[in-house]
Amino acid sequence: MAVARWLDTHIHVSNMDADGTDRGDILPDLLAVLDESETDLRFVISGDFPWPSMMMTDPDMIEAENRFIRDLVGRAPGRLYGAFTPNPHFLDESLDTMELCFEEWGFVMVGEMVQYIFDYMMDSNGVVEIAELAAAHDVPVQVHISTSNSGPQGQFEGGGTEQLEDFMDLAERVPDAKYVLAHFIGMPTDAPPVVDGYLDQIESRFGTFPDNFWAEIRDFNSPGVGSALERIPSERIIAGTDWVTRVGPPFLPYGMVFGHKAPEENPYPPSVANMTQFLREAGAGEEEIADIAFNNAARLLKIAD
Repeated sequence: MAVARWLDTHIHVSNMDADGTDRGDILPDLLAVLDESETDLRFVISGDFPWPSMMMTDPDMIEAENRFIRDLVGRAPGRLYGAFTPNPHFLDESLDTMELCFEEWGFVMVGEMVQYIFDYMMDSNGVVEIAELAAAHDVPVQVHISTSNSGPQGQFEGGGTEQLEDFMDLAERVPDAKYVLAHFIGMPTDAPPVVDGYLDQIESRFGTFPDNFWAEIRDFNSPGVGSALERIPSERIIAGTDWVTRVGPPFLPYGMVFGHKAPEENPYPPSVANMTQFLREAGAGEEEIADIAFNNAARLLKIAD
């Protein structure tokens, strides 16, 4: 049985194919994914490729990408919410667009900040300015941390372990900001789950899981979910699956594990009901499940029922 409401804070969408071919208006196909769900499903969305590639070389694409998100969100109020994507290499353009997003367009989050794609460090002066402005607007900053921690990623020879250390340096410089650890909990790895190593790092630095950190579950079938429930306060756990529109339209159903390209490839039939059941099997009670599915993220993002 699925919960009544589900809010996913980590969705990437694009109106272009990987080669730049225009898909036209993707909103009807995106809303079809929500309509096909057995629950009140809502997405926090940001731009997917090729938008990041264009933003890496052209500062004008920062506003263009976020305007694309604003258009979708504006036509689906209460169903889609906007996340602002910056490029700190173009700091002035990023800060100007950020003000538009949070003062005029009603966006709810900064992110995803994918430092290895854009080739920046979280512990850098430009990102500090972005995090400080996010704190001033009381919106969280969503930071990429490798789900697998399986090896080097971009400039990070130490993979997710190094990314997490870099991020924690930022968190110490801007302690007033709120931070979402993107797709932090996932992978089939056990003994121990990948997230256990990350939590060891966080506890080594801060002694406990900080009150201004939230952890996304990417893979609800992961053994790491049980570890997270044991070691992270349940009010700090949210759904963030990294669902993308790279196949289609029509798009794949919600509940797909990142990287799979067809429902039959998925490790379970994709549905909120199955994701809910994985939470139960990991030891979550019904109140905890409702919080992880919707309430925790809604409170963080100040989204009304």
